[in-house]
Amino acid sequence: MRIKEELKKSLQAAWTLRNLIVFFVLAHTVFLAFGQWSVYKGFPGVLALRDELIKEIQGLPYLKPLTGVLADSLALKVLYTFAFNLIFGAFLSTTLTGALFFLPYVIAVWRAFTIGILMSEMDLNAKTMVVFYGTYILEFGAYTLSSAVGTDIGLSLLWPGRKSRTSRKDAVSDAVLNGKRLYLIVLILLFISAVWEISWLQYLGPLLKPGVINVK
Repeated sequence: MRIKEELKKSLQAAWTLRNLIVFFVLAHTVFLAFGQWSVYKGFPGVLALRDELIKEIQGLPYLKPLTGVLADSLALKVLYTFAFNLIFGAFLSTTLTGALFFLPYVIAVWRAFTIGILMSEMDLNAKTMVVFYGTYILEFGAYTLSSAVGTDIGLSLLWPGRKSRTSRKDAVSDAVLNGKRLYLIVLILLFISAVWEISWLQYLGPLLKPGVINVK
């Protein structure tokens, strides 16, 4: 019963921030498509960036535990992925940076654009499409919410009147309370995403590496 009440509060918080949430959904969608289009058009700078990203992905430090010490444990890989995405992917990079209200947007644009660039070079069959699109929707759904929380806090600090408050402290307190409630949905989405991604990667085996789907 308690969980049901908290989830109801989370949905109410999402409704309160609906404009920011829609804004970040559009940002992620538009710049994902723009990244793909840029590769299709063959812009030299974008192609060079894509090649550099492909090289960097192969040696990303945070992926090493998944193919190293945690490789034999599905549960530990799920928990590691969930914790990493929650702490670094959501809180530190999209919520905490909201103190400067425009930074979550910059990060959203960059992430979506680079994923679009990489996606254009992925060899997607039916199964890998399921992995990629499922993971993208769940993860970036969570990042959309965490970005909205961070931006709301930053805007409240800059402009307390948007919360119908005269004090910045009170406005930020309201934004933080909404954010805490909304983070329940962020937690749920990121956990489901980790289970989805890692379980599929385990099933598909060595054909796929975490974070990369058959990059050509």
